[in-house]
Amino acid sequence: MEHALMLLALAACASGTDLAPTPPMGWMNWELFLCHVDCDAHNTSCVNEYLFKVHTDALVSGGYLAAGYDTIHMDDCWMARTRDADGRLTWNATRFPSGMPALADYMHGKGVKFGTYTAESTHTCAGYPASGNGKEGIDAKTFASWGVDYVKVDGCGSRAYYATGYPAMGAALRESGRDIVYSCSWPATLGDDETAKG
Repeated sequence: MEHALMLLALAACASGTDLAPTPPMGWMNWELFLCHVDCDAHNTSCVNEYLFKVHTDALVSGGYLAAGYDTIHMDDCWMARTRDADGRLTWNATRFPSGMPALADYMHGKGVKFGTYTAESTHTCAGYPASGNGKEGIDAKTFASWGVDYVKVDGCGSRAYYATGYPAMGAALRESGRDIVYSCSWPATLGDDETAKG
């Protein structure tokens, strides 16, 4: 059964395109900055617009972009605590005053790709609104409208939903009108024995 789930997970996560013929490389905030959202307490490590602009600049000026590290990936905690009036995910306006489209434009202007995060559940692992339970389509279109190039979809809720949710997100991203690399975390939720996953 576990092997069958793994095959289903891999099929759901495959994009069917050549968007990422090699592993995507870049910088992700989670390892160092986690979910630091109190900018008064964490003024140099707060998950905010400034953090991502500084690291975009560093990726370019440090020679990493030229070496192939071409994506800045924003992990959990960028969202507002509720969706907007039209049911779309939106950013925390205090920490991201210019908004995600402007941040994407900033990164793209430097030659850097913009990566973001959601989860295949009602809430992210840190408790922010996520893309599960039928929100895949609206969220994929929202990400496309912002200029997102890469999206990590985490597994933070009931595993029972993953068999339909992850394929739904893959389909929604393909139909979004923009090429977006799909980083699917479903296989990671199937246990620690990597030899049993493929």
